[in-house]
Amino acid sequence: MDAGAAARPTEAFLKEFASQHDRLFAYLFSLLPHRPDAEDVFQRTSLVLWQKFDQWEPGSDFLAWACSVAFYEARNFIRVASRDRLRFGEALLESLAKERAESLRRRDDRVAALQECLKKLDHAERELLQRAYVDEESIRELARLDGQAAQTLYNRLNLIRKRLLLCVDLRTAARGEPA
Repeated sequence: MDAGAAARPTEAFLKEFASQHDRLFAYLFSLLPHRPDAEDVFQRTSLVLWQKFDQWEPGSDFLAWACSVAFYEARNFIRVASRDRLRFGEALLESLAKERAESLRRRDDRVAALQECLKKLDHAERELLQRAYVDEESIRELARLDGQAAQTLYNRLNLIRKRLLLCVDLRTAARGEPA
């Protein structure tokens, strides 16, 4: 096996880890009541993931695999943490873990649906959303530049948001997913 072929699984792992980093931390933070604890367990989880990355199959659901490792790391942390008086019970932790993993999946599905719905907007609507929410330009300034009343742009944005919400809800409902 050449060096390039040997590096590909490592590159795939690092790419997936980087893209799921924030979601994995959010998952841990939902299981642990204190941010410093979540940060500690995230570091441990990252190390364990790296040590076990040969067990991950490229192309499979990286986040699901990483969350299962993170769950066990969080559970071990809670078991040995003696400084906190308030601790989650095992059943509650498992319930939170399951709920959070499902919530992450639904969020990803809704983001994918939103991306599809954004494609249905006309150019002017997409540009307005871009300028207002991505570029964070002031609505008053946008209105002034376009020679419109600020309230007109607020109303227009509100209608676009409602259409996008309806579109996302319809797309996810068509897949049989809860909103």
